[in-house]
Amino acid sequence: MLNGADAWLRGNLAQHWPDHQLTTWTDLDGHAPDELLDFDLLFIGGGNTFHLLAHVASHAFIDPIRRFVAEGGSLYGGSAGAILASDSIEIAATHDDNNTQLEQFTGLRLVSGVTVLPHYTAHEEATAKMWHRRQNKPVLGIPERSGLFVGSSGARVVGKEPVYVIDERAVQPVNPENYLPAGLTAANDNSKDGLAAQGPVPVSSGDSEQG
Repeated sequence: MLNGADAWLRGNLAQHWPDHQLTTWTDLDGHAPDELLDFDLLFIGGGNTFHLLAHVASHAFIDPIRRFVAEGGSLYGGSAGAILASDSIEIAATHDDNNTQLEQFTGLRLVSGVTVLPHYTAHEEATAKMWHRRQNKPVLGIPERSGLFVGSSGARVVGKEPVYVIDERAVQPVNPENYLPAGLTAANDNSKDGLAAQGPVPVSSGDSEQG
């Protein structure tokens, strides 16, 4: 699965940036946080979000990733990687089993004040509203072919579908190229321009026009 993801990502990147250089780590064993300094963009893909957080935390990469973004690096989170970028990964229970027995759910805290729900469809509206009641934060329902670019100017919807802002009262669609309501999604003090959160598809879903 990891080998397939690597080839898929390389192929999609080549459509947009033929001269890109990509280094893939299948895990953090044998890697040190200061190695992040060699890169411009950190891509964190999908999988079990509880496993992902446990692995990143156990290798002491949480704060280094935050510093990487604060010092000008970009971060792209797809699926589990998108959930990891927020304050808490608890909503991952919608899709993933916490068979790591993880008890601490604090994410990278790069985007504050909302809960990210990737893979969103209208069938998950009740689930999203439940998480709003539980966490008292708006839920961002991000469909397969949509995403967010988060920077100092706010959070802008990118891709081909709306992102949905969900609370107990309403489901508000925000169309591509529009910004989420001001103040809804706050980039953490350690977050600069260049944080992207998306559904499960990195770069494109077979359509070369998607960003």
